[in-house]
Amino acid sequence: MRKIVIIAAAAALSTVLVGGAVAAAQGESTPTAQTPSATQLAAFDLQSHRGGRGEHTEESLVAFAASLQLGVSTLELDTHLTRDDAVVVWHDDVLTATKCRDTAAAFRGDPQFPYAGSRVRALTLAQIQTLDCGYQQLPGYPEQQNVTGNTIAELADVFALVEAHKADAVQLNIETKIEDPSDHDEMAALTRAVVAEIEPSGRSDRVTVQSFDWASLNLVRQIAPELRLVALAQDEDWLEVGRPGASVHLGGIDIDDYDGSVARAAAAQGYDALSPIFETVTPELVAEAHSAGLPVIPWTVSETALMHTLIDLGVDGIITDYPTRLRAVLTERGLSLPTAYPAL
Repeated sequence: MRKIVIIAAAAALSTVLVGGAVAAAQGESTPTAQTPSATQLAAFDLQSHRGGRGEHTEESLVAFAASLQLGVSTLELDTHLTRDDAVVVWHDDVLTATKCRDTAAAFRGDPQFPYAGSRVRALTLAQIQTLDCGYQQLPGYPEQQNVTGNTIAELADVFALVEAHKADAVQLNIETKIEDPSDHDEMAALTRAVVAEIEPSGRSDRVTVQSFDWASLNLVRQIAPELRLVALAQDEDWLEVGRPGASVHLGGIDIDDYDGSVARAAAAQGYDALSPIFETVTPELVAEAHSAGLPVIPWTVSETALMHTLIDLGVDGIITDYPTRLRAVLTERGLSLPTAYPAL
């Protein structure tokens, strides 16, 4: 039954460097394309952020289907746990009114109704799936095609959608979305539930698990060592560079033990890739990561000029809200394009 429903739904850099990149994105000339590296020529990773938030309602099955039909390397998505421990695909900890509106209570007299404005973790799957989470175009995304009536999907639904498209080459980059890294119980519950969904999918070799909470990555390694791990990272303040003691974000390690280098820290933990915020990408970071065997896949990149800049720096992939734009950039630079799959 789930597969039928899914098929129907699918049918319906340093400061100077970054300043230059942003200026280019705002209208200056596009950087001259450099000769692509062997890694980039082999398989540049085009990751569709939340299914392509700039193009369709984020994390909707319609968005993921559109990305498959367009042709992306990877579907990037977020996960949360409901009160009854279902793994749902949604970015926000709170079901904000700008994205979700109430339709009806899950049952008569439900004291929790209305649900909009509640935490995902506070509601059951049945309650959450009464919400219309595509009723309007997301503010700030004028090209987005909103999917009216969109119901928040489960992680298993996304696996089934990929299977229905026979998208065997597509990767899934699944984030364990943990708002409070000090809440170890919630981190462990979500991490274990996500791994439990991945294992029966038959796609473990085409899945990466990413997180801003490196403790979650460490737990994945303990319970499912075959899964590849991606370290998400933000700026120096988030990394707690120059502060005494271990970072709450980094699974208990002190970034200063690695001279403030997120690449060295991620490599030392045995992770498989590094996904830094794009503003922190420098030639030095890329070189350091590559010397440690870590691909660099920055987030979240919207402007084509900035895509060019980052590719010139040698990144191995890009996470973008606009996969159509990134495909055009890859075409312009002579890089290989991911497979596009027919509509169902």
